[in-house]
Amino acid sequence: MAEQHTFWSRVFASFINWLWSMKIGMTFGLAMGALLHTLFEFYPLKLTGNIYLNTLKGIVIGAPAGVCVNCAVPVACGITRSKNKIETALGFMFSSPTLNFLVVSMVFSSLPLAFGLIHYSLIAVLLLGVVPLLVWLYRKQQPSPLEETGACAIDLKDTFCKETIFESLTGVLKAYGKNLMSLFKFAVPMMLVAAVISSFAVELIPFQTIFGHVSFVGLFITALVTVLLPVPIALEVIVAHHLFVNQVPAPYVMLFLFTLGTYSMLPMMYLWKEVSKTLALSLYIIFVVMGIIAASLIQLLI
Repeated sequence: MAEQHTFWSRVFASFINWLWSMKIGMTFGLAMGALLHTLFEFYPLKLTGNIYLNTLKGIVIGAPAGVCVNCAVPVACGITRSKNKIETALGFMFSSPTLNFLVVSMVFSSLPLAFGLIHYSLIAVLLLGVVPLLVWLYRKQQPSPLEETGACAIDLKDTFCKETIFESLTGVLKAYGKNLMSLFKFAVPMMLVAAVISSFAVELIPFQTIFGHVSFVGLFITALVTVLLPVPIALEVIVAHHLFVNQVPAPYVMLFLFTLGTYSMLPMMYLWKEVSKTLALSLYIIFVVMGIIAASLIQLLI
């Protein structure tokens, strides 16, 4: 908004703009998350004990989905609530906003090659190195799961086989509605909190002053904020391109490209409440560190 508008009016406008930009993606995320939760309740996803393979399955599902990391939270929540592997949820959540064909093509067409090479090299390290390592460490801290028996003691002839198609369909729809409402109660309040915090952050942090010269402190402060900002898919590419054409120093351009939109306070709150506080904080720190590494690497190539 124009400078003559008051601080509160600019914050409110940012809040409304953020909600409006997320409405389609979050609606899709809630619907898909509830659908996966329901599907996996009736037909559990066949996953192995191999963390890398499970992560790759999440990547394969997430890359073509093309939703932002915030809208991927309900889907990831649906995966973990249906007792599936955490690494699959993380693979989906981090690959969906970064490995979509449109986003990849935008990165390499709107910025010099070095930006894309550094960005996707670090994304590969994140998905194939950091995520499996963190999940392995997380599992080591958890109690050993109970062994599953190979036979089922339920007499199927007296239960499922007596249900009519209508009764089965009604049961599935009830389960879907229950899971959708559960995700709605969980995700929407987090979305509103994230919108409020990000609106204040954009107005209060003096990015123009920070961009004046490159320093570790400037990069560190910027990364602390940009990693948490919840933004729509591909906005990081648009912002990075805008900064680049306006001759903002390359390290800040690279920092925005990598940290904006790959993680945010929404996935952090989801992991904090549903999975592990340690995992949520570890990923936040890792994204900040990797963003600074990306900013340092670009100085060597440009």
